[in-house]
Amino acid sequence: MIDLLDTVQQVLNAPILNFGSASLTLSAIAQFLLVLLVALLGALSFKRLFADQILGRLGLKQGTRESIATITSYGIGVMLGLLLLQMLGVNLASIAVLAGSLGIGIGFGLQDLTRNFTSGIAMLVEQKLKVGDFIEWEGQTGYIAEISLRSTVIRTITQRHIVIPNSCLVGNQVINWTYYHTKGWVSVNVSVAHESDPVLVIEALLDSAYLEESVSYEYPPEVLFVGFGQNSLDFILWIWVNRVDLKHKTESSLRFIIDQNLRQRHIRLASPRYDLWHRNPNVVVPSSAADYRDHAQVQQAVPTFSEFSAKPVAVRDLLQKIPYFADCTTVELRKLVEIGHRRRLEAGEVLYEAGHPGDAFYIILCGSVGYTLEGFEEPTVMTAGQFVGEFSLMLGIPRTVTVVAMEDTTVFAISPQGFKQILQSQPRLYDLIVKEMGRHEAELTQQKRRLRELGLITQDYDNNPVVWMQKQLEKLFAPPVN
Repeated sequence: MIDLLDTVQQVLNAPILNFGSASLTLSAIAQFLLVLLVALLGALSFKRLFADQILGRLGLKQGTRESIATITSYGIGVMLGLLLLQMLGVNLASIAVLAGSLGIGIGFGLQDLTRNFTSGIAMLVEQKLKVGDFIEWEGQTGYIAEISLRSTVIRTITQRHIVIPNSCLVGNQVINWTYYHTKGWVSVNVSVAHESDPVLVIEALLDSAYLEESVSYEYPPEVLFVGFGQNSLDFILWIWVNRVDLKHKTESSLRFIIDQNLRQRHIRLASPRYDLWHRNPNVVVPSSAADYRDHAQVQQAVPTFSEFSAKPVAVRDLLQKIPYFADCTTVELRKLVEIGHRRRLEAGEVLYEAGHPGDAFYIILCGSVGYTLEGFEEPTVMTAGQFVGEFSLMLGIPRTVTVVAMEDTTVFAISPQGFKQILQSQPRLYDLIVKEMGRHEAELTQQKRRLRELGLITQDYDNNPVVWMQKQLEKLFAPPVN
């Protein structure tokens, strides 16, 4: 037994390679691998503890935490490995000589590994791509699950994991959808038949956007008429969402809503058209002028189920019934349709309550709404053609009254940005809104003390309410102060 141990010890200590006065043995290799394993396990344990327990409490983002923890853990791993080797009596100078001797060969033989290593260091330091980011690379989309010195792991939306060399991400174009935050624009392409009315298509797409729950109104939806296709009119619907990384779900939901809205308006999606040439057309269908009506029905498209239902009245047509917009051209009406959306109210439904933010301007298209002030028994009723909500919007204050639908009512809701646009494109609205000041007299009287405390009503209002209202309108167009 002793002879066996001596033989094993001799084999382990027998020099394999000699470098001057230093030699390489199996024992040294085993010690080096053991130290490397210990250092690696120590670095990984420190990385998780440092990222979750320490950096996590500092409120840093996930990507920043992972980058700092990765770089720090690699540094500690190297220092721990060198310390253990020195404790085992390994001559670090000889290791440096060996590394220098083999460095050139390793550099040529492992160029890809070296390139990936330097790319990984660059990614961790620059943080253009961080753990948790939602990226798109060569048609693949997913979240960055891990960044190591050699490769990056991408977790797709189908929970597959793709290992990508770091040099491929650094050296190629990558779309980082969540570089600063998770908000972003999402687009949906829609192509309809040539005979479709573009204004009705725009209205249908905007109505669809406002029906989708994941759409954010921080920026209002937009529809662009992008081109005339060979068989279609092409549109793009742009919407702003809070979670752009979930855009595939938003796009899918929107397509369902768009399809339903287009069907209700009898708008057909585009489809290819073919011309058929018959070699013997005289034997296809013998026909005469008297049979034309019956035979022409063969070429008509079969109506879908939604075409038997009532077609909703277009916002454009409802706007034209309002005296002020009756003389607007098609282009002007199209601009109006683009900046707002239809909102339907049932009898008794609340349009907005007192205290709600003044974030919309409403035009009553049909029906009526009303509100009741303290000390008044009869409600103030507003009917089709009148405006609601411009008072709080212009002053930038919460709603001062609660407005309720008196019957089934349809209003046209316009965002603050749209309100500015409509006043810029329709300057005559200045005079019309100023004339509506009389309707706010009782409302202002009720809230006068509160508004004076906020500094919103000054002596200018008491002297000339019309001039005061014009100044409030002009503030909407004042350029931002840099």
